[in-house]
Amino acid sequence: MTDPEPPSNAQQDAPHVATVLRLAYAMQRNAVVITAIVTVLALVVGFVVRGVPGLVGALVGAAIAAGLGWLGTWVMTRTARATPAGVMIGAMTAFGAKLLFMLVFLLLFQGTTLFDNRSFAFSMLAVTAAWIIGEVVGFVRTRIPSVDV
Repeated sequence: MTDPEPPSNAQQDAPHVATVLRLAYAMQRNAVVITAIVTVLALVVGFVVRGVPGLVGALVGAAIAAGLGWLGTWVMTRTARATPAGVMIGAMTAFGAKLLFMLVFLLLFQGTTLFDNRSFAFSMLAVTAAWIIGEVVGFVRTRIPSVDV
């Protein structure tokens, strides 16, 4: 009678883990590049159109939008070793956290004179769109089928 092999210390990852990590890194890499370009443009436009308050507003909007965009792919990498349903739960929780953060931020800073509100809003909109476009480009470029037939 032979002894069973001792359990391996290295845990074997599920098949989806490598795919989720590859997607997350590709999406994040492309999103960061596109977002950086749009952020610089938003800062310049904010300053030219609204002066220093416009620059500050654009900077705050871009920083928040980029940070909240990054949160989604960060959660993807942290939940990759969970089940596919766990990855989805993480993504939906991150989405809810983003909405809650924005609600609290907007309530706290409504009517502020610390920065220009229009520059803030347009910068946040542009950077959010840039992040989403970057994620889509990264996802498509990986050429990983998202539906198994």
